[in-house]
Formats: sequence, structure tokens, C-alpha cells
Amino acid sequence: MLEMELKFSVDDFTEVERRLRELSIAPGERVKENNYILDLPGGPLRKMDTLFRLRTNGEGVLLTIKKPLPATCLKVRHEKETILACDIEEAISLFSLLGYGVVYRYEKTRMECILGEATVCLDELWFGKFIEIEATSEEGVMEAVDALGLDVDMGIRFSYAALEQDAMDRSGGGKK
Repeated sequence: MLEMELKFSVDDFTEVERRLRELSIAPGERVKENNYILDLPGGPLRKMDTLFRLRTNGEGVLLTIKKPLPATCLKVRHEKETILACDIEEAISLFSLLGYGVVYRYEKTRMECILGEATVCLDELWFGKFIEIEATSEEGVMEAVDALGLDVDMGIRFSYAALEQDAMDRSGGGKK
């Protein structure tokens, strides 16, 4: 599946929640997610900009692989996902047998809803609040961006790992 996404940093979700209400769309429940990025020693996946992630969100362990594709103003990746029939510790242990280890971990609280072809996620991490818009087409992302009154030029194509590193660099190296 093709995934196109764009993130927007916000101070709070008040304006986007207001716009969603005007469109008769309510964000879903707040869900806490734990994300584990895996790689082999030496970081070959990172060097190829390939993501190997395990995510827990109360519904099991979601395995995701993302590979980059040429992009415009959006972050575009080929994505495959599947649910694993085990808990996170067992999944990490299973992949460690193949040499993979957790190289990065982050938590976020997410509320999501569907707006046209796009999934709109209201993500809260220790270093900020973000609106993430994902769709399988550029038009789907752009229609959601327009409907929410966001400025596409303010869109962010970086991963949460890169955004967290930037936040740590700006704050002197530690989490708040």
C-alpha cells in the first residue's frame, strides 16, 4: 500500500477540533501507543530510510515496514502492515533471534478520525502536538489539509524520531 503523509506542529488541537466539529466529524478515543523501531547492528535499515516498527495500542502488536518512494511536498512510503498474534515482549524476542534489536522507542497519545480519503491523527508526544494526515493519494492528503484550513507550506515530512532528536538538541539533550 502507498502511504502519503504530512504533519503539522500545533500549540493545541482547539482549532482543528473546531473545524472537525463543523464538518460533523469527531475524533475517536485517545489511545496510548508504544512504538519500537528495530534494526540490525550498524543500522542498515536506517541507512536505507526503511522503517521496521512494532506498535502496541491496546489491540495487539502491529508490525509495520515502510520503504521510501520519490515524493513531492509529502512524505511518501510503501507500507505493509500485519497484526502479530503475540505480545510486544514475544515479538521483540522473536525478531532478536534474527539479529534485530530495538534502536528507538517512543510513546504518543493519538486520536484519529476519517476525513474524506484521509486519516487525520491528533498526536501528542512529550516534545509537541502534531496533526498527521495520511492517505493513499496526494489528493486525499491535500483535500484534508484544505478542509482543516492548514497551510501546506507549514507541513513537516520528518519522522517523530527526527522531530524528537531536534527537540532534544534544542533543549540541551534531555526529555522534558
